[in-house]
Amino acid sequence: MSPLLLGAAEIARAAPLPAEIVSLVEATYRMEANGEADVPPKIGVHPGAPQNFLHAMPAWVGGARALGMKWVSYFPQNSAGGRPDSTGIVVLNDPDSGIPVAIMEGMWITYARTGACAALAAKYLAGDAPRRLGLIGCGGLGQWSLRMIGAVLPSVEEVFVASKRLETRQSFCTTMAKEGPWRLTPVDDVRGAVERMDIIVSSVPKLQEHPVRGRWWSPGSVMIPLDVTGAWDDEVYQMADRMACDGPANLKNALDRYRPNLAIDPVRMVAIQDLAAGRSVARRAAGDRVLAFITGNASLDIVLAWEIYRRAARMGRGRRFDLAG
Repeated sequence: MSPLLLGAAEIARAAPLPAEIVSLVEATYRMEANGEADVPPKIGVHPGAPQNFLHAMPAWVGGARALGMKWVSYFPQNSAGGRPDSTGIVVLNDPDSGIPVAIMEGMWITYARTGACAALAAKYLAGDAPRRLGLIGCGGLGQWSLRMIGAVLPSVEEVFVASKRLETRQSFCTTMAKEGPWRLTPVDDVRGAVERMDIIVSSVPKLQEHPVRGRWWSPGSVMIPLDVTGAWDDEVYQMADRMACDGPANLKNALDRYRPNLAIDPVRMVAIQDLAAGRSVARRAAGDRVLAFITGNASLDIVLAWEIYRRAARMGRGRRFDLAG
């Protein structure tokens, strides 16, 4: 038992390009739709404070022969001490023997596949040739969402960036301007990243206040809260003409914990997996407001992790570790 150890830098060197990652995620959604994946809802513990969590996320995707688990944490108070608020580890297991074959840093994979999910939601649910993207929050998820949306929807030209601190959104715009042809504008008010946007992506901590107001949400816009329950107020939920979700059980658990006054409305809900498989209609009318929930399916992490592991092994990256030694 000598699994390959891969850190974030080695993962980045072995990883597919953004467009390839989006294709992997899309293929995994289709495999889920076809019953080729075993993905139980997340289980977790909340040590020390209500916002803290550690989630265990196992998955088996038979169509990709991808077996493993992600173990991910979120401790928001770490930021004040200069430590990362989120950390993760991915363990891959041989599908024939169950023996561990790789232990990998988990956040690079988390950010990349979550950004790919946002891009696919925008592809399925946004109107024709969307031009204006609003980003609320500009950490790792904001960066990867822009990269992946740019790879899938080259029509996006204008990006409006809101965040809690002026220096973070200005730095984000300076950095990401080098990665694509889009025009980036930092905005001081969240409203400036919501009104008249074709696509809105939020990635903010779960706060007591919800900065995105329903009255700012323009007809025909798709809102993708990667924070799931964090950014939007109750009016957003009520105004949505259509909703999409890739993990109803995960969404229900999140609503029960953080927004207990709300419940899933099955009449307005469509599975993102069914959109990927061409089995559902994305929107009924051009003016529909659509709310898309990306809940963090482990199948997506594990399929991407296996692809990176195979590439890294071929390239001779990482190092082996004797578990029995």
